[in-house]
Amino acid sequence: MSWEKPTIIYLALILTLNIQVGAQKIEVTELSINSPASSEFAPVVQDSMLYFISNRRTNILVTYMDQNEELLYRVFQAPLKADTTVGKAAHFAPPGQPRLNAGPLTFSGNGAEMIATHNRRRNYLGKKNREKSNPLGLFAAEKNNGGWYGYKPLVINNMPNANTSVGHPSLSVDGRTLYFVSNMEDGRGQTDIYVSQKSGDTWSTPKNLGPKVNTKGKELFPFIHPSGKLYFTSDGLEPEGGFNIYYIDLETPNANAVPMPAPINSVFDDFSCFVSQNENWGFFASNRSGQDDLFKFSLPRINCTNPAEVVEDNYCFTFFENGPFKSDTLPYIYRWDFGDGQTAKGLEVDHCFPGPGEYEIALNVVDTLLNEELFSVASYRLNIEKTQQIWFESPDTIETNQPLTLNATLQGYPQTTTTSAFYWKFGNGETRIGKNIVYIYQTPGEYRITCSAVLSDNREVCFYQKIIVTDPQE
Repeated sequence: MSWEKPTIIYLALILTLNIQVGAQKIEVTELSINSPASSEFAPVVQDSMLYFISNRRTNILVTYMDQNEELLYRVFQAPLKADTTVGKAAHFAPPGQPRLNAGPLTFSGNGAEMIATHNRRRNYLGKKNREKSNPLGLFAAEKNNGGWYGYKPLVINNMPNANTSVGHPSLSVDGRTLYFVSNMEDGRGQTDIYVSQKSGDTWSTPKNLGPKVNTKGKELFPFIHPSGKLYFTSDGLEPEGGFNIYYIDLETPNANAVPMPAPINSVFDDFSCFVSQNENWGFFASNRSGQDDLFKFSLPRINCTNPAEVVEDNYCFTFFENGPFKSDTLPYIYRWDFGDGQTAKGLEVDHCFPGPGEYEIALNVVDTLLNEELFSVASYRLNIEKTQQIWFESPDTIETNQPLTLNATLQGYPQTTTTSAFYWKFGNGETRIGKNIVYIYQTPGEYRITCSAVLSDNREVCFYQKIIVTDPQE
């Protein structure tokens, strides 16, 4: 399949590998709406309804095929229940919708506008016209009296030329920023992700998101989250393997793309991700079951009832010895050798080590007249380790609407200890997932930031820091 054909861009790799899942508590479940004889992908949720793409049959009497003799893709919808389970799927076919392939779609935050991917030609080409191209384009529709009407092509379809395909749209919450995929000639790879800003009733010239996102391979299925994270699919960020799901925090300067943890990402193709507003659950597609199917992921609810406070390690110690040589008239002194190239004299000394490690501590009595060591009082090995904790730095005070950057690392644990993800709570009911987080408090007050993780040995650990949020106008 390619962008030049009337099909949705996606490369299906059928693998016969076993899924190896390590120690983690992220739950992944297959949705019941998957069809055994078709593909399902590109999930998006709007107004308690799950929309997705499938090439399942919509008419038992008529079969529509493209010039590659493949079933056309359509949009389907299924009600999303309060417990995030999914009801029965039905064909989504508003009046005026282009009749050929339908691809990924997106909605504005208020639900009044929809932008969808469709073939630009509205007439059926058939297999006799394989040489003719039918590029993908973006079409906008407006909601009116509960239905969708209009389906006007976006001006982006003709940038830079009418033969370029554009698709896989994702709108920001305010509906003013649009992310999409295209095979424009100025791209870095086969398909890149672009962004365009809305000005009045039109869209600006698309801008390539650059090397932090786009590679020499394929970048697909962007999804802009209300938090400012852009989730997307790529087969070019890893040196080997197929498609994986990544996110990048566009609000953080110099941020890098971060892969979603296992078992969301796997040795199979994993792609087209939707993430809930609180980032506790979401949907994605994968061919891990032998074909393209939809899956739900749920992040663990860690029972962190008594978190420990993050501490800053101090490698300073007081050394003392109750020896017999206390008179200033005696030509004898105690000399400490700390094993780090530093020495000190006296019965009681303070010393700060440069960091964790093993140090050979020696205490000797020295004749100051002869500058000779008389004898050794003590010799022992001191092992200094970092405190076992999730380490992250946070200011004591921050203003409302000021970005707070948090970076989590495992500190003090054996090198073999890993975690699939870090989970954040901000003391106001909001949560996030990720190693690097940018968060903005909207309301002044005193909060406790808690970071939790499930370690590779199945231990749950959690640590906190307090922060005071002030209103600069008060």
